[in-house]
Amino acid sequence: MAGRKSCTTCNKGGIVMSCDRCEHTFCDKHVIEHRQQSTNQLNDLIREHDLLQDEIKHTSNSHFLFKAIDKWEKESMIKIQSTAEAARIELREMIETSKDRISSTCHDVVKNLQVSREAGQFCQDDLIRSMQQLKDIKMKISSPLPVNLVENKNSSIHLITIKGTDFMNKEFEKAKIISITKRVQTSHNQDKFSKVIGSATISEDGLLAKHNCQNSTFAYIIGQQLYSKGRQTIRFKIEHSQIPYNIFFGCISSQMNLNQINYNLPCVAGWFGYNEVYHHGSTSKDVQMHGYDSNKIETYDVLSLTFDCDEKQIELYPERTKKIHELSIDTDKAPLPWQLLVVLTYENDSVRILYNA
Repeated sequence: MAGRKSCTTCNKGGIVMSCDRCEHTFCDKHVIEHRQQSTNQLNDLIREHDLLQDEIKHTSNSHFLFKAIDKWEKESMIKIQSTAEAARIELREMIETSKDRISSTCHDVVKNLQVSREAGQFCQDDLIRSMQQLKDIKMKISSPLPVNLVENKNSSIHLITIKGTDFMNKEFEKAKIISITKRVQTSHNQDKFSKVIGSATISEDGLLAKHNCQNSTFAYIIGQQLYSKGRQTIRFKIEHSQIPYNIFFGCISSQMNLNQINYNLPCVAGWFGYNEVYHHGSTSKDVQMHGYDSNKIETYDVLSLTFDCDEKQIELYPERTKKIHELSIDTDKAPLPWQLLVVLTYENDSVRILYNA
C-alpha cells in the first residue's frame, strides 16, 4: 500500500511502500532489500529446521540412557545367575546335611541295639522303641525336605533364597528378638574342658570331650573357667550323639567337692536327655511345663550355654530349634563362682567347644 510516509530504513519521504507483515514503510530501494532479508530469514529458518530434524533423529537413537539400560540388563543377569547358583548350593548343602543326619541316626539305632544285646541288657521295650525310631526315620526319608523358596518381592527383579520352614514360625521370631537383645550385653567366653571324672577323654587343647566306654556310664567333664559376674556364653557343637540323645549341659558350683559329683546334686542345674531338667536336686520331665524337648537335639547341632551371674540364671539355646530355655539359680544352693558341667552317657558321644568370633 503506497502513501506519503518516510522510509523506516533511510527516513526519506516520498513514495513509500508499507509491509503488511511488519507494518513498516520502505522506499523503492529499501523495500527490495526488506523482501530479500525476509527471504533470507525464511531460508535460514528452513535450514535450522532441517538441522534440528537430523539432530532429533540421531538423539533418539543414541540417548545416554540406552547405555544405562544395557548396563542394568547385564548386571541384572549376573545377579540372577549368581543368586540362582547360591540357592542351588544352599539347597544341596541342606539335602546333604539332612541325609547325613538321617544316616547317622539310623546307624545309632542299630548300634545301640547291638550294644544292649552284647551287654545282656536287651529287652522288649528296647526293640519296640527302636522299631518306632526306624519308622520315624522312614517317614523322614519319604517326606519332602522342609524348605521353601522365598521371593524378595521388594525388588523389581524378584530374587530368591532357600529357607527352612523352622525359620518361618512365630516362635523363632520371638526367640530371635530376645536373643538379639541379650546378645548385645553378652560376651563370648573361650572356656575349655579341664577335668574328667569317668570314662571320657579331652583332646584338641581342651576343646573336644569324648565318651570312650562301651558301657552306658556317666562321664563328667568340668570347664576350666570360673564364672562370678556378667553374662558369659559358650558355644558347643554336638560332634556325635547316640539315639536317644542323652547329654547334659549346665553349671556346677566351684565350691563342690568333685569326688562326690552327681548331676542331681543341689549345687547343679541344667538340661539332660529324656526331656529332663535338673534344678538343685529336683527333676522335671514335663515338656508342657518347662518347654524343653531333648528329642529335638541331634548330632551336628550347635548350642549356646550362657551363665548370667548378675541375673543369677543360666540359659540353653539350641540354634537350630531357635528356642531359649532358662533356669534361675539359687546361689545359696549353688554359690558363685560357677563352672561348666557336661555329662556324656554313651560310647563315642562327643561335644566340641567352638572358638568364639
